[in-house]
Amino acid sequence: MALLFQSQLCMLGDQTFSVEQLANNTLRPSEKSELIPQTRESSVLPAHDRLTHYSKALSECGVEGQVYLLLPKLSDKVELQRITTLLLSVFQQVEPQHLALYPYGSASFLMALSRIQREVKQTKSLWIVALHVADAKGEHDSLVVARCSAQKQGLIFNKIAIDLELDSNNTAVSNVVKQLGKSCVQELDELMLSAEGDEPVWLDSIQFLSPWVNRGTSYRLIGTTTGPLGASGGVLKAICACLQPKETHDKNYSGIQLDIERGGYAVGATYRWGSE
Repeated sequence: MALLFQSQLCMLGDQTFSVEQLANNTLRPSEKSELIPQTRESSVLPAHDRLTHYSKALSECGVEGQVYLLLPKLSDKVELQRITTLLLSVFQQVEPQHLALYPYGSASFLMALSRIQREVKQTKSLWIVALHVADAKGEHDSLVVARCSAQKQGLIFNKIAIDLELDSNNTAVSNVVKQLGKSCVQELDELMLSAEGDEPVWLDSIQFLSPWVNRGTSYRLIGTTTGPLGASGGVLKAICACLQPKETHDKNYSGIQLDIERGGYAVGATYRWGSE
């Protein structure tokens, strides 16, 4: 199935931005873009508080039908329930059974992808809302609202690999990249990755893709100018991947997306631009 991901709203702190800015690395956090408030340290429900902060902007997006909410890594049932209640009050056209929460941090989008692929066949309106809550000085919160639809031409995901990081040796990342490498059938045009400072957790695993990576393969590092994007990063990568074939007019465009939540899930997917 060919999927098209289109952004409706992108915010870094309180600054709106376009995916094109992110894709070509021209996005710069403004001085007015909100950094972590001083009161953040005392908050016991940070994700709920940030969604409350963004509630007016969310209510103006026209969200209806099926909604996938991608969240920071969370296991607190009280906070998850409060988030559910909040979102249903903000999105008044969304039924409770049509709101799905994926609290897996950076891995949230690809963790939800298989279900998104099934659901998009049955609904005309499928939305993705992603929230990142900054947890260190100098970082920014981020919010992404996007639509996903089945199209004659779009992204086709061929393989999704998932593993849980149980130790500090990054074995989950290596296992995922190995699986993706084995599933490749053509040279890769791009690797969609996250910028993680000087030593990205995926760096030592890229060797397992060597048969499919060449001089023409581009490394797209999402978050280079913005800092960590957490749960927002995965869906932003997919939206960026939808832009590239339109720019190059390359019908055989292919790539790999890798999303890693440290201490959580490592998830990767192979994709190509085509029609089904």
